[in-house]
Amino acid sequence: MENLINPITLYPVNLIHIIYLAIALFGLILVDQKSYVSSLRIILLLVVLSLIFNLIEETGFSPNAYLITPIFTLGCGPAFYWFCRQLVYGEAPHRKTILIHWLPMLLALPFTYWPQTIIGLGSLSQVIYLSFALRLIKRYHRVTVQACSNAQDISIHWMTQLIILFLIMMVQDLVRLNLQPFAPIETLRLWYFLNTGIYAGLVSYLVIMATRQPLAFTQFNQFEFLAEIPPTQTTVDPTANSLFQEVDAIIRTGELYQQPRFSLRDLATATGMQEKTLSWAINQGAQKNFSEYINQLRVDAACTLLTQGQPRSLLDLAYTVGFSSKSTFNAVFKKQTGLTPSQFGKKSESEAHRSSAES
Repeated sequence: MENLINPITLYPVNLIHIIYLAIALFGLILVDQKSYVSSLRIILLLVVLSLIFNLIEETGFSPNAYLITPIFTLGCGPAFYWFCRQLVYGEAPHRKTILIHWLPMLLALPFTYWPQTIIGLGSLSQVIYLSFALRLIKRYHRVTVQACSNAQDISIHWMTQLIILFLIMMVQDLVRLNLQPFAPIETLRLWYFLNTGIYAGLVSYLVIMATRQPLAFTQFNQFEFLAEIPPTQTTVDPTANSLFQEVDAIIRTGELYQQPRFSLRDLATATGMQEKTLSWAINQGAQKNFSEYINQLRVDAACTLLTQGQPRSLLDLAYTVGFSSKSTFNAVFKKQTGLTPSQFGKKSESEAHRSSAES
């Protein structure tokens, strides 16, 4: 009697799929209570659904199952863009927005018998949405350095790098798919295995970074105009220079730079001037953006304290001059002086001993 039960065939890549699925499910649990990255749930849900359908289709669990997986390529682009937008604006997409942008994915469902076409359209969709995401992140960083002294602490450059990696993976995966009629099956299987493992690693990294990411620059939408302010110019406007001297005196006298999250809005409150005017004056007068200017004052203050040889830990020193983390303090200090705070302190101490011996 013929066996009516279809055997399930598991390939090595399917084991990676199962591990990848477990990672995505664990990620959903991690972000469940984190409202500021609620958009990440959409990405992880897409991953979970695509992996489940992929396992059903590839293992023979349900040989008559309708082909579903190609449509998910049309949903990934919008999901990544929503996630980036929430990091910047702190707002999750509305249900109506999700439905509108996922409409192509739903409309593609009856046409999955032409998977290459759907995947091609999905790849084009991802390029478009990820390009918008990259532009948004670039704009975000332009604004934060103009309006926030702790721009390094709220940086999301990691997301830029992740999107670029996803784009690279997408392009080479398209190459793999188009080489299927010509390349040896073993080569294609190994390629597919490696790709799945890399995607699992990238999604794991996304979950880790997103859960560690503090609330982004919540006033971004109020300062977007700062992204349009041109970079510092070599020719200084006399009016801007005069205004900068006045602002600089207020900041130094009041030691306002010692406030850990000192922002352009805080400076506007202290001076009674408009944010746009202050940003223009600092860019012109200091030849630096707001973040660079404030951090220069902090480093100068730290150098003074280190030269005086006052005993204190580096973390205490960082907090005293206005930095909110030791890592940022070390990075900014070395960038501006060429030395770490420890090296600068030892050098100052050595020079003090030499001067004392000579006298």
